[in-house]
Amino acid sequence: MRVEDIMSSPVISTQKSVTIYHLKDLFKRENINATPIIDKNGKILGIITSSDIAAIHNNSLQLQDILSSKVHICLRNNRIKDAARTMEKHDIHHLVVMDNGNIVGMVSSMDIIKFFTQ
Repeated sequence: MRVEDIMSSPVISTQKSVTIYHLKDLFKRENINATPIIDKNGKILGIITSSDIAAIHNNSLQLQDILSSKVHICLRNNRIKDAARTMEKHDIHHLVVMDNGNIVGMVSSMDIIKFFTQ
């Protein structure tokens, strides 16, 4: 099985000028726990997760102030096992899924757990 078989798509991304307040609302409304931060050309600048914003009480901060610029990716045709190894190696819970330089999905550790327990 491949990452594309379990990834979430389409990806809800956002721009770095968004405030924490709006991001929290986006996470709640869309029922997501992570989003890539992109520039106006669609280039990935970083990633923000619900863990990153959980302890932040200044909701007027912008994402550029707290985003993690170290983004781990995988390809849509990577094996699920390899994605899991990447997550374990880097102690992360989300990978951005790419295809031909474009964001095509997200895969989370919970997606992988669900796959292996079915």
